[in-house]
Amino acid sequence: MHRSAALLVAVGLVLGGCNGKEGDTSTDRDVDLGGPADALVLPDLSDIDKQAAVLEAMDIVLSVRGSTVWAGHERAFERRFDGCPDVYVGAPEDSDLDEDDRARGQGMSWSDFCASPGGLYYRGWEHWITRARTTGDVSDGSTGRVQEASRSLTGNAVVGDDQDVRYEFRGEASDTVYVVQAGDYRRETWSSQLVATVNGTDTLEPASSLTPGGYRADLYVAVQTGDVQRVESRGDVYMFEDRIQGRFDSVSLSLEFIGELGAGPDDCTAEPRGWIGLRDENAWWLDIVFQPAADDDATDSFDDPDYSACDGCGTAYLRGVEQTVELGEVCLDLSAIWSSVGLAAPDPDTYIDSHRDLTGSLE
Repeated sequence: MHRSAALLVAVGLVLGGCNGKEGDTSTDRDVDLGGPADALVLPDLSDIDKQAAVLEAMDIVLSVRGSTVWAGHERAFERRFDGCPDVYVGAPEDSDLDEDDRARGQGMSWSDFCASPGGLYYRGWEHWITRARTTGDVSDGSTGRVQEASRSLTGNAVVGDDQDVRYEFRGEASDTVYVVQAGDYRRETWSSQLVATVNGTDTLEPASSLTPGGYRADLYVAVQTGDVQRVESRGDVYMFEDRIQGRFDSVSLSLEFIGELGAGPDDCTAEPRGWIGLRDENAWWLDIVFQPAADDDATDSFDDPDYSACDGCGTAYLRGVEQTVELGEVCLDLSAIWSSVGLAAPDPDTYIDSHRDLTGSLE
């Protein structure tokens, strides 16, 4: 007999034996499914002020931005001692940017593992690029003054002493600002992209910061103020120590707010588009979904009145389960967002690199 034929016979005998008796082709089996699944435990949110929680979360989101990190970077760098840390034009040697032609030929950096006579240590490296330009004059009613600036910071650095961590930055931060002013007219536009771990008292001053314990973030924020009111934000923030309403350690969101100034006839100013989620320390999420956010290329309108009404209300979910019965609609007045100090654009003059006067010590 051919080997393949013998193999087929053997397989047939084995499969036939598995049926229990010859010729039985039934596939019925008794399966023990066990008892019913345990009821999903849902957290008690009766003590949570949901409006205050969302506004607090938005204030935190607006504070997690490139300008905050940049201020800490400058404070830490200003404390340097001559030769600690070493300063370079372009990216530092043997850093993650050493193979990047753009970074190697532009900007400035420091790289070292040293301590000053006062005990302040610098460990790691940072590289930054800044640009700033001003044209025109405020008194010119036709074009006015235009200020444009951008900067980027990349690093893996810790600065501190035996008392505290002064500055910790691991990741990437970039931001831009565009300010137009002509007479009484003024418009500010700024955006920030932050993917980093941030900590230290030089960046997050304990007396004034909303997140003095530090955070890890992957967050984009874009803001327009002046004759237009618009806020867009998407991403995540995890706070190491601080808690919203004493309970939530993380924010995740994709939201767009439109204010009364500059709003179009079809814009809804009573509520944002998108959703926001707050996570408690048990990793249980409270998600509030407002008007659905549509893609710019979408051709079909979302006309479900239960979800698209401009009424300031959202649908709440706990652990992914809709809570319309338990919590009802979550109706919030979020107009206070427009008075938040976090909306203010960074000063374009701060984008001018003040470290260029270190040319005498550059490597």
